[in-house]
Amino acid sequence: MSKKLFYLVSFVLVLALAGNAFTADDPSLVIYYSFDDVRDVIADESVKGHNGTVQGDITAEPDGKHNGAAKFASGSYIDLNGPAFPAEDIPTSGITLAAWVKCENTGQHHAIFDARTDEGTWLIHPELRSNGQFRWVLRAYGMSTIFDISAGSVTWGQWQHYAGTYDKESGKAVLYINGQVVSQVDLACGTDIGGDWEDGARVGLNIDSARPFTGLMDDFYLFKRALSQSEIKKLMHGEGWPYAFSPSPPDGATHLNTFVRLDWSPGDFAGSHNVYLGENFDDVNEGAEGTFCGNQTSTYFIAGRTGFTYPQGLTSGTTYYWRIDEVEVDGTIQKGDVWSFWIPPNTAYDPEPADAAKFIDLDVELSWTAGFGAKLHTVYFGENFDDVNNAAGGPPQVSTTYTPGPLELNKTYYWRIDEFGAAATYKGRVWSFTTAATGGGVRAEYYRGMNFENHVLSRIDPQINFNWSLSGPHEAVGDDNFSVRWIGDLHVPISETYSFYPKVQGGVRLWVNDRLLVEKWQDYAIDERWQEHMPIEYQRAVYLEAGVYPIVMEFAYRQSFGGGAVVQLSWGGPSLPKQLIPQAALSLPIKANRPSPSNGAVDIKQTAILSWKPGDYAALHQVYFGTDKEAVRNADTASSEYKGTRNIGSESYDPGKLAWDTTYYWRVDEVNNVNPDSPWIGSVWGFTTANFLIVDNFESYNDLNPDVPGSNRIFLTWIDGYSQPANGSQVGYLDPPFCEKTIVHSGRQSMPLFYDNSGPAYHSEATLPLSETRDWTEEGVGVLTLWFYGDSANTPELMYVAVSNATGPAAVVYHDNPDAALLNTWTQWNINLQEFSNQGVILTNVDSLSIGLGNRSNPQVGGSGKMFIDDIRLYRPPEPVP
Repeated sequence: MSKKLFYLVSFVLVLALAGNAFTADDPSLVIYYSFDDVRDVIADESVKGHNGTVQGDITAEPDGKHNGAAKFASGSYIDLNGPAFPAEDIPTSGITLAAWVKCENTGQHHAIFDARTDEGTWLIHPELRSNGQFRWVLRAYGMSTIFDISAGSVTWGQWQHYAGTYDKESGKAVLYINGQVVSQVDLACGTDIGGDWEDGARVGLNIDSARPFTGLMDDFYLFKRALSQSEIKKLMHGEGWPYAFSPSPPDGATHLNTFVRLDWSPGDFAGSHNVYLGENFDDVNEGAEGTFCGNQTSTYFIAGRTGFTYPQGLTSGTTYYWRIDEVEVDGTIQKGDVWSFWIPPNTAYDPEPADAAKFIDLDVELSWTAGFGAKLHTVYFGENFDDVNNAAGGPPQVSTTYTPGPLELNKTYYWRIDEFGAAATYKGRVWSFTTAATGGGVRAEYYRGMNFENHVLSRIDPQINFNWSLSGPHEAVGDDNFSVRWIGDLHVPISETYSFYPKVQGGVRLWVNDRLLVEKWQDYAIDERWQEHMPIEYQRAVYLEAGVYPIVMEFAYRQSFGGGAVVQLSWGGPSLPKQLIPQAALSLPIKANRPSPSNGAVDIKQTAILSWKPGDYAALHQVYFGTDKEAVRNADTASSEYKGTRNIGSESYDPGKLAWDTTYYWRVDEVNNVNPDSPWIGSVWGFTTANFLIVDNFESYNDLNPDVPGSNRIFLTWIDGYSQPANGSQVGYLDPPFCEKTIVHSGRQSMPLFYDNSGPAYHSEATLPLSETRDWTEEGVGVLTLWFYGDSANTPELMYVAVSNATGPAAVVYHDNPDAALLNTWTQWNINLQEFSNQGVILTNVDSLSIGLGNRSNPQVGGSGKMFIDDIRLYRPPEPVP
């Protein structure tokens, strides 16, 4: 059924709370810390009195966003004593969490707030992520993730306003940065947030003492409802907000009446208000003739009654738009946002199943939302559109549900609802749905080993819905340390936003339409420190047009996680109740899939080799490539974008040297001339090349065993001191994952570099032999840049870069900060290439690059430590290096 918010008012209703969203006595306000006065106990300035106890080093900072702020040293936090927190004040069906933050880039995640159940499960968790994104995540009981949003861009060391909202009734979760929506999720069904904080609640640090917030925080708010965007903006600005806010009816509400009272809260400087109302967004937004309803001093406006605007009443089935401009005493006009409300039609609407839905169960119960003013409903149902459309005289009923009885597989049915109101009967439109067919499923590949090391089993699985407990999926696979990859095509019935819900006890990756939606792999499949010993459900949303899309899901498990192996995949949307993806919606993969570079990738090497995985029935691949997306989409074998065929087993294409900073598009059609459905037209994929040369971004390395095709372990490319007693370096970790997954500058990985100059080695360096990107004059590049991250616990050692040709001595450049290894934040190092050529290196044919710690020319006894290296690039000198 519809999740729109229904809003019903009487003519004389006064909305007493319309203007007090930010006052201390707002019943939905749970906590407000202004941080204007920072002591051992932080005073809650709401009426709830939830004072927080400072743990660690939190001090007053006079230069806050609004007056004073709190300065958090790393590891400090405000304890809210979660077990004693009153249940009635814990947000469950709606929430807003907001704060001004000015955070240091420590290379770690930064928790703004963390609340957990007695199971140790996150319930409420906003944070700033080390990869430069904001995060907003809520969970229900049982570790089920309601949503997990990562979006926006963190600007370290600058004030930014964070706000996350969730409303169970509408199923909407929104992440705002600086008052603007950076991500919104519309869930298929709303879920309660878990209602206890028995394991604690903190501001500025996780309950497990991870993710320390380090920097300044100001104006921390927690509400038990989802604020609107205009309220978020008001919250963000505090005093001095000049615009109208808190519209009533709420923006986007469904209004069950043909008259309306519009209420709003005034801007701080308003002397009067200009009111606009109409049936067209653009007309109201532009103040077109006929939409201006006058200037007034009161903060309410009535329409749809005799003597008022729309004296004949508002029209059902219509969306109305309104705007309030605040007129200040000096005549300044502050233009307001355009809000809307909707009066439903007299006919039935919001059918369930949705119109044109597919894969419907045979025992379906039909339901709908009654038309405006409807008292009785007449149902017409059949297998022919015309018969249902022309039917008349059926018996009426009071209920808004109907069970059609036994249905047949893979058949389309039609239905219509006529509504009888006080004055007339309103004929409904004809809807349809199609029942599920037999067959379907996905191709499943089972492996021994956590990273697809040893393939042992192929089969077709009808769904991704398994609880193997401790027994494992098959005797050939075993019951421990295994991985699975499911590959198929997903049949999408209706164009809309779909939410996908992988639920796993283990690691998971999910691609839909060649877009990576969920990646919880290394943290959960490899590193036991992060395993929570229970199945976790993730959620990601993506808009899909009706059609067929490739879907890939990967899973890894080992028994040391605790509990048995669980893996499920569900979906849902505005027209689709949340459910396991049915067998009928899945089929074996017939299209090319899993492109590399991934669809939408940026900063790709100009020498990229394109590759893909074949569809199941392909005998040949037809490759299309170009810079015009529509030309690639519409190309055939006579088009210039056609680049020829590739045989099975040769799923790659070399486009040659690509231009800088250019977006390319490509498509692979699968061909089998003995199949009447061939060719299977592929999706159009895209990627953008970098505006620099990539020496190494550390993204290509993996943890596969050397005897596995595609193995590319980092220490087999970067030469360290493993077999060199005079070299004290170690590249990568000793156990997988060999690359660093958390402390990264960009992308998904960085290089750990350990150094030990205490003897017998007195300098430590890792060397990359260059097989490509050897011409360091190409496109006029003149600057070598790399990013490094150290640790304050490291022993100070000189940091250097050395480059060389095949013959001749290396040229060495030392960092000008002798304590560079102690810098525990990502630091950029730019080196003018002239510094190498001045030492005799021929820049047109550079043979190797080394990164080291110590005095290379005069080795001496030193200390040890660990560094992280990322994004080694070559830039043109005139361009700013990001």
